[in-house]
Amino acid sequence: MSEAKVRAVALVIYVLTLLFVQASFVDSGLTPNENAIWLYSGIASLLFGNRILNPYFTPPSGALTNGVAALLAIVSALPLVIAWTTDAYVLGATIAFCALIALVSLLLLIFRAPLGTEPPVSWRVFERAVIGLGSPNVIFAILISAAVWLFHRDKPAEVFAILTSFLVITLFQPIEALAKYLMWFLDRPKPVNRADLIGSIAAHQSPGIVLVRQAEATTIAKGTPMVISDQHGPPQLGVALNYVGRDEGNLLRVLTTSLPNRLAALHDSQAQAVGGMAFSVVVTEEDKADIRALQWIDRLCGIVDTETSPDYLQFEVVNEAGLTEGSLVEARIGDHQSVIYQVVDGATRDEFVQQKNKYGYARAKGRKIGTWDNDGRRFSPVPWMPRMNAPVFLLEKFDGNPDDDCVGHFPATPYGVRLDTSACVTHNTAILGILGVGKSYLAIELVERMIAKGIKVVCLDLTNQYESLLEDFVDPAHEQARREALLAAGRGGAPHQNKEEGGSRHQFKQAVFRKMTEFMAADDDHFLWVINPAQFRVTKQVSGMYNNSADLAHLTPSEITAIFSDAALFVCQRMGMTDEARLCLVYEEAHSLVPEWNSVAAEGDKMATATSARAILQGRKYGLGCLLITQRTANVTKTILNQCNTIFAMRTFDDTGKDFLGNYIGSDYASILPSMQPRHAVVFGKASSCENPVLIRLNDQDTFRARFRPENPPKSPQPLPAAEAQEVGEAGTTDDCAEAAPEA
Repeated sequence: MSEAKVRAVALVIYVLTLLFVQASFVDSGLTPNENAIWLYSGIASLLFGNRILNPYFTPPSGALTNGVAALLAIVSALPLVIAWTTDAYVLGATIAFCALIALVSLLLLIFRAPLGTEPPVSWRVFERAVIGLGSPNVIFAILISAAVWLFHRDKPAEVFAILTSFLVITLFQPIEALAKYLMWFLDRPKPVNRADLIGSIAAHQSPGIVLVRQAEATTIAKGTPMVISDQHGPPQLGVALNYVGRDEGNLLRVLTTSLPNRLAALHDSQAQAVGGMAFSVVVTEEDKADIRALQWIDRLCGIVDTETSPDYLQFEVVNEAGLTEGSLVEARIGDHQSVIYQVVDGATRDEFVQQKNKYGYARAKGRKIGTWDNDGRRFSPVPWMPRMNAPVFLLEKFDGNPDDDCVGHFPATPYGVRLDTSACVTHNTAILGILGVGKSYLAIELVERMIAKGIKVVCLDLTNQYESLLEDFVDPAHEQARREALLAAGRGGAPHQNKEEGGSRHQFKQAVFRKMTEFMAADDDHFLWVINPAQFRVTKQVSGMYNNSADLAHLTPSEITAIFSDAALFVCQRMGMTDEARLCLVYEEAHSLVPEWNSVAAEGDKMATATSARAILQGRKYGLGCLLITQRTANVTKTILNQCNTIFAMRTFDDTGKDFLGNYIGSDYASILPSMQPRHAVVFGKASSCENPVLIRLNDQDTFRARFRPENPPKSPQPLPAAEAQEVGEAGTTDDCAEAAPEA
């Protein structure tokens, strides 16, 4: 029952009590005369004013009401009192007091300061006096005392009955006291069932964590649901996390959240009144399926820890099952959907729980990826960070395959990373990692994707594996004829008075430009050209003429690569500017084809590397780009590597490579490169569908081709007739090939 209802019931009982006293102990009974002044003034003002109108505080308006009501009641006694007698003085003093209270209250209301203005000190002094003296208890105590003196002093029984009733009702308030006792008795907590009691609350770690001191030495499993009862707030749902120490009992840490209505119905409502206790609650599988707050218990892996920032999540691990580097976890940020983080690091920590009790735990670090956008099939950025002690959940495992346009997926999840194939070329791509981690297989997949988009690819491959791995895209007869033509152009070579014209380099370069022009022609249906720069025996003159002879030397693979790179740039420039990719140069074993200046095998490699780098630097606006693959980051020219806007970082050990990659993917991802598994890579850049660096599991080649090729069959060229193949093989050895290329 509410307090207002209690006061209303008490008012009725008190009115009946006063009527009973008047009828039983006063001679005139209930007849309205001077003997009933105390009764009607008490009922009208003392009870109604004190119990209903102003039970807690008497404002000036209430004091005015009380003063006027008392004044009207006592003025009716004027004709009955003889002037200049003691009774007259008592009556006059009472009338004066009531009139003064009413007058001062009226003046306070008239001269009240406007809202928002500080009232003067004098106004506040008189207000304080009126509030105290104008309360029902004071003003009607004076009125009833005056009435008893004037009309009942000669009758002790009436005096005793009236004053006793007034004092009991005013001071002791028996009805209210009895009501409070009854409500306490009815609402008192029932004895706690020891079987349901887990323990008492030892500490609160705001927000959302409590420490429960267990009553019994039993083991509470992680994820066990319970009800946390607290007299300072509503009961909450608790989920057991782990043990953090002991004092007078085992200290169990519990994560709290709002108590679902259905679970609240299962909990004994009487036990809620017991403050600071934890009670077990029986939850069936049906209840667990219907109560959303319990569905994530099995995936709970930690809680948000200190030092979490808008970019990084630090969380204390409470369940290590399934948690590894690269795992995806989720936490809620404000009103947003769950935001996904990728675990990139971990460390052990400890802290004091109580006195010298220490609690050791593992803390994981995750980098924010974003929230998944189903429509765009990508991660969207989300600002800010989760609150302290918020739960962190491990994403559910996924056994299927990502979409066909995904180059890989987050380990054990359905979330894939897509690539913009054109951006891979125009903004250049690098695949970096040690031997045997899957670099070439990734490059083969990217080449297939480029060809499927109509982008032509020139593979400069020292390993001789691209021709076999991409045999479905190669016309062997055409390749052999083209190779023979270039080999013929590079054979021999004679000294020349102009050293630049000596050897076979000039003829070979003209042949390369001619073949590159044919390859990029719109009516040529070949999309892949695989070249091993080491197979060509091209000569250059390295000394001046002496006795009609000069020293000749063979071009290095870097110099052969520079010729092909320069030819690619020239042909793309003649085709005009474009934003879409036209041609990709694949530098396999790039540390040998475009080495850094301090890693060259011959002096001419420096100029050759500069030529290749110039082609890549200028080629973007003409649709030319590169795919660079290397296992020695330190030995590749940084002029090209710094132009690679998309990076696939795989396992690497050298500090130079890790330091270089740290500038792209961040020190946290760079630190895990030595321990990454094969077929895993950290991908970041313009071509990626994720705005931040992410660790993904790359596609397996057989699985990729089984999914990709039905919709994107290999663009197999038509084999050339034997006569035409012979003609192609002979082409490039004649002088007219010079028309297709600039001067050497």
